[in-house]
Amino acid sequence: MPARTIGVQGKSSHVTDFDVLITSDLRFPGGTSHSIAEEITAQTRAGYRTGLVHLNGPLVEKLRPVNPLIRRLVLDGSADLLVDRGPVRTSVLVIRHPAVAQTALAQLPPIKARHVVVVANAGPRDIDGREHYHPQHVDQSVREHLGQDPFWAPIGPLVRDAISSQVPAERMLTDDWVNIIDVDAWAVQRTSWASDRPVIGRHSRPSPQKWPADADTIRKVYPVDGSWDVRILGGAEPAAVLLGSVPERWQVKPFGAVPPKEFLADLDFFVYYHDSRWVEAFGRTILEAMASGAVVVLPPHFRALFDDGAQYAEPDQVRDLVNKLRSDRSAYIEQAERASTLVRARFGYEAHDRRLRDLIGPPGATTGSPADPVQIADIDLEVDANGAAELRRAESSGAPGLVRSTRRPEGTPRVLLMSSNGAGMGHLTRLLAYARRLGEEVEPYFLSLSQAVAVVGRYGFRYEYLPSSGALAMPPSVWQELFVSRVREVFTRVRPDVVVFDGTWPYNGIPQLRDEFDSIAWVWSRRGMWRRGKNTEQVRKREWFDQVIEPGDFAFDYDVGATRTDPSERIGPVTLLDRTELQDRAAARAALGLPADRRLGLISLGAGNINDTSSDIGATTAAMRTIGLDACITRTQIAASDVHDDVHVVHDYPLARRYAAFDVVVSASGYNSFQEVLRMGVPNLLVPNPQTALDDQEGRARFASDRGWSHSTVQVNEDTMVPLLQDLLDRGQDMVAGAQQHDPGNGAEPAAQIIAGLAHRRQSV
Repeated sequence: MPARTIGVQGKSSHVTDFDVLITSDLRFPGGTSHSIAEEITAQTRAGYRTGLVHLNGPLVEKLRPVNPLIRRLVLDGSADLLVDRGPVRTSVLVIRHPAVAQTALAQLPPIKARHVVVVANAGPRDIDGREHYHPQHVDQSVREHLGQDPFWAPIGPLVRDAISSQVPAERMLTDDWVNIIDVDAWAVQRTSWASDRPVIGRHSRPSPQKWPADADTIRKVYPVDGSWDVRILGGAEPAAVLLGSVPERWQVKPFGAVPPKEFLADLDFFVYYHDSRWVEAFGRTILEAMASGAVVVLPPHFRALFDDGAQYAEPDQVRDLVNKLRSDRSAYIEQAERASTLVRARFGYEAHDRRLRDLIGPPGATTGSPADPVQIADIDLEVDANGAAELRRAESSGAPGLVRSTRRPEGTPRVLLMSSNGAGMGHLTRLLAYARRLGEEVEPYFLSLSQAVAVVGRYGFRYEYLPSSGALAMPPSVWQELFVSRVREVFTRVRPDVVVFDGTWPYNGIPQLRDEFDSIAWVWSRRGMWRRGKNTEQVRKREWFDQVIEPGDFAFDYDVGATRTDPSERIGPVTLLDRTELQDRAAARAALGLPADRRLGLISLGAGNINDTSSDIGATTAAMRTIGLDACITRTQIAASDVHDDVHVVHDYPLARRYAAFDVVVSASGYNSFQEVLRMGVPNLLVPNPQTALDDQEGRARFASDRGWSHSTVQVNEDTMVPLLQDLLDRGQDMVAGAQQHDPGNGAEPAAQIIAGLAHRRQSV
């Protein structure tokens, strides 16, 4: 079967049929994606046709490609990856991870499913109480976006206990939706001991909850004295924090350094203990170890799931148990054989085949033949995947400026807003700023490479996600073909009069699309402040466009890049919000759940650890602490387990509307954040990112500092930052007042007027 990406080769006028449609965030690096890959393989062997829909969920906060295991299965034809919004029909829709279902279902294409199953592959909360999902909210989201009540399928007994009081009993599947494994593929021949002393190991991501919470327990189950060989795959950072360092006698390899089967083949025992406060939903690595033939030693609470497939012991009993089995080879072999028998019966591919047949019958029983597609009219496809439910949610959350749906009467000019960038928000946010101001006479529609594109649904705008070459781990030359094919399909369906592309690197497929759709006008929204001498060849691509708009920059006087003298329609600095939309201090703090009576500083510098003063975030937090500021850090920057009493996690979009909540902001000087802090009038310390390929963040920071509007530094340490932050507290309001006096106004409004005028002219031709 050849690899297929439905919607690139297919036609959106037909419904695509599947036996099983799996939707999840396909970027997950660990167990969830591995489980999906195993189920795809099992379904293919059993004759079930599998479709995949990727959703940008809330738990993967950095740019990642589709998990390579899943990608390989798509390429070899085991599953079809849907990449457009064409209608789909399936016997069962399996939603992997409730957090994805709670926040991301607006990204789904129209789906008609006989059954919907939410696989609860984790409990609702982390060890620190942070809630990743709420079962009732998940239930509501499924009903709003799919029009039916889902079944719930906990992945194991502990998760069942965690959600049973919050899920209707009649919709909880009787049997757990346990992970499965190809037993024969994992089996290892073990003819003798791996060494002259016990060899134990563990494999997991290096998350704190995956390790015991105290040093004493770690020493009991993973000896540090060299009496056993201790081998770790996945890193040991949490243990190092508790022990003071990684023990010299341990052999530690990072996550993904070697194939798990190869790692397991060198072990006698797989010993897995974690933070007792955490509900380990299942433990795929445990299943892999059992299938490999290693004897597994676990805490007693796992007995309900793995029965006699493992040995169970409290931490202070582990040493005696391992030594006993190490001294009795026949008892060791008997335990390994019991594990193999149990894994095959309870967790093998045959078990998955049985549960699918119980739920939907044999392959093809309810969906009909894929070769005989059903016309759209045959099923109800009037539900806008980004429509009423998302609109109601946005209105209730106070999304600024959202008062109506963006559906327009037939015949209204249409503008397709296309943003580049596979991870960041800058390009997408600028286009959203234009769309908000287009008015009733033009209908906007988004096609974005940003994995954050779902935010535009909060404003009532319809959108589609086009994965970038990086997100698909696809060579750019190959991806260009997908880009042209996908955009061609969107043009045919949406019929735009104007395309507005925001990015610094227009894609090579644009000339071909222009030739094929010569009635469409093209606008390049091209911000300036490029680094000197960089990207000069891209400037010539203005010839591909009918109009070039350059979003202005407060720091334009320091622009030394290739766009400085290139012809364009220059407008004022573009921000999503106007200053009139800024909330007052009390309202902003209440909305973010921040204390009303503390001095607060916002840190917006990317990733880091607040306890590591060698990191930018750690040094900034320490500096704030010194002068009595509580640090506020966005959720993408900080692990919840790092939070202290004087550190607050904030999460909102657009956060700029809450800037009055903060006494000072420490921020990078990218386009959006720079224009926002100056326009909104918040005292700020700029820390330019010197690693950007094109954006001249140093130039922006230097300009604002030279004007006396901001402070800036490239040396992020406590000694440097304390006096700068203190000065901002003393006179920061006077500093930013100077920037506001020189604000030429939000360029989003004139940009929208240019775009709308072009759309009306094109439609009248």
